[in-house]
Amino acid sequence: MRKIFTFFAAAALAMSAFATDYTGNITVEINGVGTAQETTINIVQNEDETYKLSINNFTLDNNGSPMGVGNIVLDNMKGYTINGVTTVVADQSITIAEGDDPNIAFWMGPLLGNVPIVLAAQFDGTKAKADIDIDMRSIMQQFIYVKFETPDYNGKYGDVNGDGIVSSNDVTELYNILLN
Repeated sequence: MRKIFTFFAAAALAMSAFATDYTGNITVEINGVGTAQETTINIVQNEDETYKLSINNFTLDNNGSPMGVGNIVLDNMKGYTINGVTTVVADQSITIAEGDDPNIAFWMGPLLGNVPIVLAAQFDGTKAKADIDIDMRSIMQQFIYVKFETPDYNGKYGDVNGDGIVSSNDVTELYNILLN
């Protein structure tokens, strides 16, 4: 019995080693009008070496009151690690699930249907940055730009191809990651 307990404890510890929470500032700009607040994103490395990014119980500030959006999850994203920094990119349509914060009476995310999201994110063990574009112009006449950064983000991420320079060549490398 002790061996079984030890096995399950070790398995649980190993699974948790692949998940990291990043708390930082998130700016949401809708049709050019932005708000900023603190939030936490969670990044998990899946068993198949892909990644999942989650923002749970996400709310927007609506004139001082929280407006419930819901749980935003992008999964099965390919990742590419160089110099200890992992880059993930996604072009997915997702359904935003209802959050579970009891202080929020209504979650609007599930009503939106398929939400088209383009994401580019970079992270290491302590720092993260994510840029998200959401084009909802076809149903809501809104283009939503989201930027997330941890406070210790130093702006040096972006060297995807490892040549020591952040340039258009890094964008080409990102496209190659997406296509492979």
